Formats: sequence, structure tokens, C-alpha cells
Amino acid sequence: MRVANRSVNDHPLHLHGHRVRVLSRGGEPATGSPWWTDTLNIAPGEVFEMTFAADNPGIWMDHCHNFEHAANGMIIHLAYTGVSSTYSVDHMPE
Repeated sequence: MRVANRSVNDHPLHLHGHRVRVLSRGGEPATGSPWWTDTLNIAPGEVFEMTFAADNPGIWMDHCHNFEHAANGMIIHLAYTGVSSTYSVDHMPE
């Protein structure tokens, strides 16, 4: 997964249900011990390449941990093939 911050704000990116391993930052390979995290702060202009094991089936949120940014739509979902939800925007379960 490649993430580039093209804004003027920091974005602490958080992937639920998984840890990511940082492969490179700004095109420079990560060195030393493996860099595993579930939240990665991405400063303006930074580009990270990372990987993760897709071994936790579900529908997971990946969002900016600045909650104002998340509330304004800085959220994506990681969904596994064959996994669905009964939740919909039009109908909330009772």
C-alpha cells in the first residue's frame, strides 16, 4: 500500500484490525529492525510504502486519527471478499 500526503496537515493514519510494516519513507527503504505499527503519522509531502498481512477477514476502517478529518470523510474501508454486513446507512439495526 502506498500513501502520499498531499495536504498541508499531518495525518495519523490508523488501520483497524491489522498492523502495517513500513517498507519505505520518501522512497528510502526502511532499515534496521522491521517497523510495525497500527498508526502512522504522515506529514505534509511524505510518501510511505507499507505492507500488511490480509489475515483478519472482516470490514475494517482505515482513517485519519485526527477525528475532525475523519468526520469530514478521511475514511476508507478494507473489505475482504465474501464478507458483508447487515448495516446500511438507511437502516440501523435495533
